[in-house]
Amino acid sequence: MHRIPRLLLIIDGMGDRPIIELGHKTPLQAAKLPVMDQLTKEGQCGIADPVKPGITATTVLGTLAILGYDPLKYTVARGVIEALGCGMNINAGDVAFRGNWATLDKKGLIVDRRAGRIRGGTNELSSSISGMMIDDVQIDVAAGTEHRIAMIMRGSGLHDCVSGSDPGDRFHSGANPRPVKPLNKNDPKCLRTAKFLNLFEKKAREILSKHPVNLKRMSNNLLPANAILTREPGLAKNFPTIKRPSGMGLSGVCVTGDDTISGIAKVTGLKVCKTPAMTANLDTDLNEKFKHARQMLGNHGVVVLHLKGCDIAAHNREPIKKKDFLQKIDSELGKFLNKWTGKLRIAITADHSTWSKEGIHIDDPVPVLLHGHGVKSDSVKGFDEFQVLHGALERFRMYKLWNKFFT
Repeated sequence: MHRIPRLLLIIDGMGDRPIIELGHKTPLQAAKLPVMDQLTKEGQCGIADPVKPGITATTVLGTLAILGYDPLKYTVARGVIEALGCGMNINAGDVAFRGNWATLDKKGLIVDRRAGRIRGGTNELSSSISGMMIDDVQIDVAAGTEHRIAMIMRGSGLHDCVSGSDPGDRFHSGANPRPVKPLNKNDPKCLRTAKFLNLFEKKAREILSKHPVNLKRMSNNLLPANAILTREPGLAKNFPTIKRPSGMGLSGVCVTGDDTISGIAKVTGLKVCKTPAMTANLDTDLNEKFKHARQMLGNHGVVVLHLKGCDIAAHNREPIKKKDFLQKIDSELGKFLNKWTGKLRIAITADHSTWSKEGIHIDDPVPVLLHGHGVKSDSVKGFDEFQVLHGALERFRMYKLWNKFFT
């Protein structure tokens, strides 16, 4: 039996709340989306909780759920995901962290925990501090997507039961990086890991403050990436063996410009398709992504197409840009469908909602649309957070989408 090609479109951070600048509408409500609205009229809609009601999803938990894994049962440390996404090798006993390039002032206070969302020179910066030895522990660093980094501590007697130095999204400007602390003060491995990570971050600041990339940035009135902030460690020995959802037997590929999503793809057995034109920002080449998705559908049963721009705009508290990016997606989706011949099933959803007013992830459920061969239409006429509430799919936990996609 010939399998029907399936396109799973993940619009990262798509869900939102009504915003004053948009006339008290969400970006989805305010955007003109003729293609998605037409798919909605022909397909079925619903709303899904990425984890479960009341829990705010991370990118990792939300994406794992979309791919069919219950995030309450399956989870992978973000540090491990980031390291895999950056192409780093992880060995048993290694501890992987995710982190950011950050800007500190002369007093050591945080000016910007994303270093102005730095995008250039990060490979040179990471090379300058990667491979550093502290006692018998080696610390390797790799540049990730834009301001993100992955870091691995390699050596004996290490553990992931430590806090990180990053104060997180809700920090107030002028705060100090948090001292890395052992979460179990009675465990020598935790004490050792925390001690060495604090030493590494201190030495890294000394090197980065004098780095040519940062000196040039300052001369151009750009924020220097003169520090790293770490969080979400994970032990390689906890790396899970996750089986693909049963009964599908399909090869799949993920088209993305984001290293975090690349890491998730590798964990879940998907191949990764990425080109230089595919960024994880508003300037990504959407035509390039849809073009490669169309090509990959000919060879793979499932193509996961991940688009990050809406999440970036919302984190930057720019709802108008989020609305505009949704309209660009809709336009490119229309071009893709006009060129497609033959059967196809499409699912459109998000890993989480990102509130443009506050620039943070929120626990709101996200819209879901199913369209294509074998999907009967319901009464919903437009694709947004409120109209889909009346769809035939009703409200469900996101990990159940995968089976709905294949039923």
